[in-house]
Amino acid sequence: MRFSFLAVTMAAALVAAPVQAEWTDEQKAAAAGALVLLGAAALAHHEDHHEDGKHLTQVEEIAAFDRGYRDGLHNAERDPRDGGRNYTDGYEAGEQERQHRLAHRKQDNHVKHNLPNLAKRACVGEASARWGRNPRDIHVTNGRKVGGDDYLVEVSAGKRHGNCEANSKGDIYLFKKGRI
Repeated sequence: MRFSFLAVTMAAALVAAPVQAEWTDEQKAAAAGALVLLGAAALAHHEDHHEDGKHLTQVEEIAAFDRGYRDGLHNAERDPRDGGRNYTDGYEAGEQERQHRLAHRKQDNHVKHNLPNLAKRACVGEASARWGRNPRDIHVTNGRKVGGDDYLVEVSAGKRHGNCEANSKGDIYLFKKGRI
């Protein structure tokens, strides 16, 4: 996030400030604001957006990745001034996340609409529990009926993919990593 650099700078300034017995109201408000911005940046920056879950460590690398991710997610043109590897990786991760979020709108992916809602919700819930992600960040990207009352549902979040076998009542029989 663009605010993360500002938040880090504000937090560093507060830490480097001389120790006082009491903070002024302005200092308290600045510290609270910096913590809120750091928290928002941490929530927006998730390991699933990186290949193999590897985090970047340098502030400039993280900022470039996040700019690229945001541009890719919102289908913006690539920034020609920021063509570095981190920006490109972020852009590709953002594009992939956008495709996952919009997968339900594709005409050729109509089979997913024939999946029972309880089966889809159960698989999203299982992925959420296993991956520690908010269910709103997990998307059903594919699925099919495998026989009787059983369905195979593919879910994804960032670069993570999983598939589960569930029935129309939402009972899960199997959950494993990977695509269908």
